[in-house]
Amino acid sequence: MLKLFQIVNSLPPVWSEKSPHGTLGTYMGGQIVSLSVSAQDPEKGNVTYEKVSGALPPGVHLNKNTGAITGRIPDIDATYEFGIRVTDVHGKYADQIFSIDTRERDQCQSSPCLHSGTCIDDIEDFKCTCAKPYGGKTCQLNCVSSPVGIDQNSKKIPDAQMSCHYCYDDSAGVDGRLHAPQGWVGQNTNSWLQVDLGREMMLHAVANQGYASSNYYISTYTIKYSVDGNSFLDVKNGTSIMDFSGSSSVNSVIKHTFLTPFKARFVKFIPKTFHSKPGMRVELYGCDV
Repeated sequence: MLKLFQIVNSLPPVWSEKSPHGTLGTYMGGQIVSLSVSAQDPEKGNVTYEKVSGALPPGVHLNKNTGAITGRIPDIDATYEFGIRVTDVHGKYADQIFSIDTRERDQCQSSPCLHSGTCIDDIEDFKCTCAKPYGGKTCQLNCVSSPVGIDQNSKKIPDAQMSCHYCYDDSAGVDGRLHAPQGWVGQNTNSWLQVDLGREMMLHAVANQGYASSNYYISTYTIKYSVDGNSFLDVKNGTSIMDFSGSSSVNSVIKHTFLTPFKARFVKFIPKTFHSKPGMRVELYGCDV
């Protein structure tokens, strides 16, 4: 009976004056907050807190035992309104409405883009539009000197992504890596060496090395490229298909910079003129799109 009497006569919790109805403040994206709401039980008992309506900002949480509101503010312009219910041990409760305003932080404020790159603010991120020939997240890479990884010494491009058409004898696509022991050899001008980069890249330059024997080498070649592996375009010098000079030397490497960088995933090397049989080893240079 005493317990029932206590329940019937108990009063609901009372919100503290430190927890007024309304906003709990305005905060910038990425800011770590530590706030609190509080209420007291007139009977001096424990109380718990629960969100019963609306939504807290993503990444911000309410501690049900202490009323603490903590977390990292999302990087977005928004107002989050939510209701919190404080409940005592007898089940008596009191509700209150609160709000938190969030403001997007300018991700470009620190000028993250290098080499005259232009910064574009995004939600919790930024994007750089890089000036030629730079690339990378902050335009930190010189794409003309950034190999994609065909080279035998790095082999970032897997063997399965190298192929050839009308290969001579037992030659295979994987033999076409720069600094490979031998080199790729084709039959004639109908032959080609193809590299699948595995993803779209912006390509800026190409390097060619001769076959490991002076018996086979390419004097000139052309390049075709594609983003889907089906429709290929020619690398051009203005309106004309561009010829690239090949290396007849076992060790020397000839490098060419493209007049206009292009986006591609698949690249074909097509012999045009050659000695005996077209033989070559290659590398491409570029940056992620």
